[in-house]
Amino acid sequence: MPDQTSRDDRVAIDPAMHEIFKQLSDGADPEEVPFGQLKDVFLMAACLGYARKKRRPLPTKTRDIIRLETFSQSDLPVLYALAIATTGDVDILDQGYEFLTIAEEYANEGIHILQENLLNQRGRPLWNLVDLVRHEVQSG
Repeated sequence: MPDQTSRDDRVAIDPAMHEIFKQLSDGADPEEVPFGQLKDVFLMAACLGYARKKRRPLPTKTRDIIRLETFSQSDLPVLYALAIATTGDVDILDQGYEFLTIAEEYANEGIHILQENLLNQRGRPLWNLVDLVRHEVQSG
């Protein structure tokens, strides 16, 4: 179990990107809002950042948007896997919430990728997401 004294158990993001997270997860039309929850946007962004091998440190002032308990039992292994793959050491899971810091930095890069590819392109965000995933799989 992570040491709760090392940092808070909330996922932090760059406050400048909060509206992008909300835009991609808050609404009823799945073609315009392809993610069901903020945590889903975060997971996708973290995976994209990892796929591109780019981490972007968060600014000094951050915004906490997701409690760790919000992630399901099938979400957490993704966060753990990102940390293990990055460090090459399973012991990263014994270092408090360091695995969250790693995921936050990948997600901070990935949210920019989502913004550019889903919102700043022609077409509806869901179909732009499908195209992005296809491209990532083909180029990966």
